[in-house]
Amino acid sequence: MKKFFMPVLLLGVMLTSCSKDDDINEVEEVEVVVEQTAEEKKMLEINDFIWKGMNDIYLYKSNIPQLADDYFSTQTELNDYLLKWDDPEDLFYNGLVYKNLDKFSWIVDDYSELESYLAGSSKSAGFKYGFVYAPNSDTKVLAYVIFVSPEGPADIAGLKRGDLISKVNGTEMTVSNYQSIFNSEMLELGRSTIKDGALVANGDPINVTKTVFKEKPIAVDKVFTVNGVKIGYLYLSTFLGEFGVDDVKLNDVFAKFKSENIDELIVDLRYNSGGYSEFSADLASMVTGQFEGQILTQQLWNDNWMDYWKKNDPEAIYNRFDAEVSTEQAINSLYLDRVYVIETDRSYSASESFLIALEPYIDVIHVGQNTGGKFQGSVTVYDSNGFFNKEGINPNHKYAIQPLIYKYANAVGFTDFVGGLTPDIEKDESIGNLGQLGELDEPLLARTIQAITGVAPQSSAVKKQPTDSGLNFRKIAKQDEKGWFITQNEGLKNVPLSFPQN
Repeated sequence: MKKFFMPVLLLGVMLTSCSKDDDINEVEEVEVVVEQTAEEKKMLEINDFIWKGMNDIYLYKSNIPQLADDYFSTQTELNDYLLKWDDPEDLFYNGLVYKNLDKFSWIVDDYSELESYLAGSSKSAGFKYGFVYAPNSDTKVLAYVIFVSPEGPADIAGLKRGDLISKVNGTEMTVSNYQSIFNSEMLELGRSTIKDGALVANGDPINVTKTVFKEKPIAVDKVFTVNGVKIGYLYLSTFLGEFGVDDVKLNDVFAKFKSENIDELIVDLRYNSGGYSEFSADLASMVTGQFEGQILTQQLWNDNWMDYWKKNDPEAIYNRFDAEVSTEQAINSLYLDRVYVIETDRSYSASESFLIALEPYIDVIHVGQNTGGKFQGSVTVYDSNGFFNKEGINPNHKYAIQPLIYKYANAVGFTDFVGGLTPDIEKDESIGNLGQLGELDEPLLARTIQAITGVAPQSSAVKKQPTDSGLNFRKIAKQDEKGWFITQNEGLKNVPLSFPQN
């Protein structure tokens, strides 16, 4: 934020003149208009949209004094405030976001890219990773691959879960460059293994070019029979996707589980950072079926919006167990009274909602680690006639905001899990022994199956990967992920643009 500012719109200048007739000093007020530059006009237009959007719908509006309806007495006062900031991002993050509780609201300068991402399609290399210090070093860094999107660029190039990356485009990873080293569109990934405590090159580099592709939410679905128990396994990478396509595919997987008459179900959401609340509700309804119409989650908005919903549409704040997917196809429900859910510190929002929403109704066994701790939902807000759709959208810019708009709670009111959700069975992943997702010798899956059957799968004597030589890798704190629990904008078409000012 700029530390010094002189208003650029109006300056009141006091001038004096001496009258020849009576020698009385008269005071004349002259209004001097200072023209705004084209850049200032554009920034004011964008910042005005951002402030009005946040003033209208932001969950933590009451915690930001400058968002109060009566804080600015005139538009000129508001304009002066809006022009204090370096750019729209500065205003949004440093002026209007309540940082004590909000790590997840964000702003984009091109809503088209955001829309593609929310539909599950974006430019990406197609893999997820974490960071550790290289052995015997406080400066060298390694990236370890935890997930490779099926049929994405990294998968096609041959990258595997468990690979260690030590160089990108010929540059060694260090504490000073690791956060930006994957930003290039073309990546030459130098892999390493560890031998006798030292890094050793592991094969030729892999070349990965970021492309626009649609991530498949359903990465793995299998049925195992272990110790006489038939167990369904579903790895779901995201709750983002395309309605009418991805929800139907998920329903088809449950049709398979149903036809195979599984006894138990494992839902693996270990790296799922969330997505649409409707997908999460569909999944909960597929697991159960006996609670149709009952409350799954409820939404707690800011005061103005809670008053609006109570008076105009009380039902709108509830997500309920579904009977159909978006195409009106009947949901394939398993009618289970127990489900095992694998979640970690990379599980956020819609993933956490799935877990807590089922807990009042069935037995939910959480295997893994504390989750990320995001209990809020968001919506895309445009500079348009109605904020929540693109009708009459401002053609002068493509900014949009994705603010938190409500907290979600389960049917008995549980919410505010700032520290995440604590597992019933704690099990961390070993970087040198990750295993492959969906294989019986993968440690978290093996531990979950042991909890179900009482015995570990025979193949769970997990093979040590070549990266594991008895070393304890030191993790580098991961950057906070956005986490997703998104309300479809379609549901907000008929609500008011804004509320009356006090």
